[in-house]
Amino acid sequence: MKKVSTSIFSLAIVLLVIVAAMKPVNGFSCVQAKLQLLTCLSFLTTNQKSPSSACCNGVRNVRASAPTKPELREACVCLKSTANETLNLNKNKAVQLPKLCNVDIGFPISKDIDCNT
Repeated sequence: MKKVSTSIFSLAIVLLVIVAAMKPVNGFSCVQAKLQLLTCLSFLTTNQKSPSSACCNGVRNVRASAPTKPELREACVCLKSTANETLNLNKNKAVQLPKLCNVDIGFPISKDIDCNT
């Protein structure tokens, strides 16, 4: 029984990784954006002084994945939701992150942003 549950768990993880790695045919993928920004967590939640180059690459990739206004709005909603879900998030660092990475994402990463404007 333990082998079966381990196999199912392993299969579920593999499927999750495959789905997350797939680029959507049309539109922005929030799951993909969250994966891209995982490397930013240490900067956003600890005393780390600056974002890593991997984090900044993730920010660039997220911005590049939302080239249109509707996709940018979806990215805003995604990042706002992610900010609200992130424990110990330093709000100031979240707002500063795009600037520190030299990326204009078009909106501040904030729990309070209105993504409809």
